[in-house]
Amino acid sequence: MKVLLCAFNAKYIHKALSLRWLFVARDLSMDTEIVEFTLKDDVQQCAIKTLEKNPDVVAISTYIWSSEIIKKYILILKQLNPDLRIFVGGPEVSYEYEEWLNLPIEAVLRGEGEKSLWQAIRKEQDIDGYASKEVVSDIEYAKVDLSWLETLESPYFLEFDLKDSAHRYFYFETSRGCPYRCSYCLSSLDDEVRFFSKEYIETQLTRLKEVPVKQVKFLDRTFNANPKFSLWIAQLIERLDLNTTFQFEIVADRLNDQMMHFLLHDANKSRYRFEAGVQSFNEKTLKAVGRIQNNKKLKEVLHLLSKEGYIIHADLIAGLPFEDYASFKDSYDQLFQTEVTEIQLGILKLLKGTSIRQDAKETGLIADFKPPYDVIQTAWLTKDEMIKIHGAYHATEKLLNSGRLNHSIRTFVSIGMIDSAFDFMVQCGQCMQQMNRPMQLTDYYLMVKECLSHHDEKLVEAVLLNDYMMQFKQRPPKIFQLQNLPARKELIHFLSEEMGFDEDMLSHYTSCCAGYYQGEIAVQMLVYNAQHQKPKRIWITQNKDVIEEESK
Repeated sequence: MKVLLCAFNAKYIHKALSLRWLFVARDLSMDTEIVEFTLKDDVQQCAIKTLEKNPDVVAISTYIWSSEIIKKYILILKQLNPDLRIFVGGPEVSYEYEEWLNLPIEAVLRGEGEKSLWQAIRKEQDIDGYASKEVVSDIEYAKVDLSWLETLESPYFLEFDLKDSAHRYFYFETSRGCPYRCSYCLSSLDDEVRFFSKEYIETQLTRLKEVPVKQVKFLDRTFNANPKFSLWIAQLIERLDLNTTFQFEIVADRLNDQMMHFLLHDANKSRYRFEAGVQSFNEKTLKAVGRIQNNKKLKEVLHLLSKEGYIIHADLIAGLPFEDYASFKDSYDQLFQTEVTEIQLGILKLLKGTSIRQDAKETGLIADFKPPYDVIQTAWLTKDEMIKIHGAYHATEKLLNSGRLNHSIRTFVSIGMIDSAFDFMVQCGQCMQQMNRPMQLTDYYLMVKECLSHHDEKLVEAVLLNDYMMQFKQRPPKIFQLQNLPARKELIHFLSEEMGFDEDMLSHYTSCCAGYYQGEIAVQMLVYNAQHQKPKRIWITQNKDVIEEESK
């Protein structure tokens, strides 16, 4: 029997760990293969490529982002091969699955499928999580024993994955389940946290030296749910001789003193990326969704780790109960002040199975009934206000999270040109929408300058040039007119005399423009190189009486 395990990933760089667990748990009497597509692939061609492998069974892992394309995929598969057996599993079908049984599938497998899938293919009875038109199991959500999974072949180092391991994320899990009960989150439905053994984790992570992996993404819903366990993992990572980064999802206000001491004093900071759920700073909102959060400590931890150089991706959710426009603006501005690397401005999704979806009518939440189930209006936010927030999301992504204007906008806030970072993101979002064409790099800088046109033009340009000049690895095109600067030849000669640079090299590989340095407009000299590496920046006062090389 030929079995294909299938998923539609958001991008090629992603890969489905769930399929790999199913693969290593396979029935060895069956010929089993993994096939992965992306959301950009033509669904008709995906179905044709699938059937070219002559499968008897196709088992599909389904997520919120892939559910619509998978429904089309199933219909095409069945049209082309009516005898094909199809099973679906994954988070999107583990709750409120009934509509999926209207599709030409054999069954829905709810929960963890490492055992239930193969039992279903063999047509066994009494399968945990099994649901078809004829049979629905008493146990709604299947779970497997993690100690049993540890006896299987490793899903992390399968031979067919090794050839492109350097070009895809390495997903890894040390636990399953989440101890918290946030009403909007699917993870809250599995509040029993189960951990893989330390021996197993150490064996798997130590094997990373065998393959080229750029980034390991831990799938644990809350990495620091068990403080001693998470500290042990972090200390293990420090012992690994690897040029790899590790990404964790954390509850920042619950990082204990031991973990904070480790991160501040012992850890190699370049190795870590953190995702920190904030969601809101509104106390009434947090209580309504069952989220226990110490806002004061949360902001302190985020600011401290950010200042120490850690990359932190922090989430806000628009559309939660009791959060109106003014409250969301306040939450955004408070998070902005922590100086985290990235602000992920998300829209509340009423996910299947969550209590917030079940209570939506009572709480005044109105959402799209199609995936991703985005809230479009609440009792506290109008449709127009939600549209503004969508604009702020796009501006945040393009201006802040991209790094294009992060330092510039933070400088404008610090010197009082921008009163509210959120209001400015809304304004930029509206400008981007009105542009009505793909934006080039220079468009973002010109747009921000226009939004600040009521301020000192020279100062605005100087601040923007700080970010603009560092976007290039060779001399960039001019974006603003020079502002009464010393002649470039004069500056080149000065650098040659004062700092020992080769004057001929400087004439070929330098750019000179205004900049903003230590509270004043100054001159910045960007020294590029033939290797197209990041330029060196040297600051000079307009009177040429101070030289300082910017530290990297």
